Amino acid sequence: MREISYNKDYVKLDGGFYFAQGVFETILIKEEAVFLEEHINRLNKSIDIMGLGEHIDIEFIKNFIKQEKLKNIVLKIVVTEKNIVFSTRKIKYSKKDYKNGFKLKLSSVLRNPTSMMTYLKALSYNENLYEYNKANKEGFNEVVFLNIYGNIAEGATSNIFIIKDKKIYTPKISDGILPGVVRNWVIKNFKVCEKHLDKKDLYSADEVFITNSILGIMKIVQFEERSYSTSMVERIRSEYEQFII
Repeated sequence: MREISYNKDYVKLDGGFYFAQGVFETILIKEEAVFLEEHINRLNKSIDIMGLGEHIDIEFIKNFIKQEKLKNIVLKIVVTEKNIVFSTRKIKYSKKDYKNGFKLKLSSVLRNPTSMMTYLKALSYNENLYEYNKANKEGFNEVVFLNIYGNIAEGATSNIFIIKDKKIYTPKISDGILPGVVRNWVIKNFKVCEKHLDKKDLYSADEVFITNSILGIMKIVQFEERSYSTSMVERIRSEYEQFII
């Protein structure tokens, strides 16, 4: 039986504390949790891969959200062998962010698509956070990783899409990405080609956008020195916002 922690100052010491052997999901809650089933399914697959024990019951999560009256907030669920830790935070993205768009830069760190950890939301997240924070200090909103073969992988906190001649492209999962739930929504609702992309594709793209569960869909207005138009991305985002109302 795992220790359940919410607004507590303690957890049971286990591999999650000593070796970051744990997984997590970050879920947007508006009036209801968005993509809750997809998040819990991915969480349970990660639990299996990491060998962390019993699955998380989606009804348990639904009851927790209802009991705590969570709305218009971000819920993070961390699971280790001996713990389930819930935490909440405000949704930090504003209307101004979506109006202005994000600026993107390239990381010098390379993703390893041969590592299973690349495909999990594991607690060993320091590399992502370090590169993300470094980019923020340099005036960028997100950083994008190439893999060891020179192909585009993903952002520190996001999946990436490019638009060229009104066609939408995104990196293959095998290039070393965590397949996000909003990424999956875009692929299901639009004609998207999953293919190997490289830095040249970013420079030659007409439009670029990134996705994650909390951000939703965010237009990229600049990649390093390259600027983009955003008209098609605006339409895609509008459809997504209508979907999650």
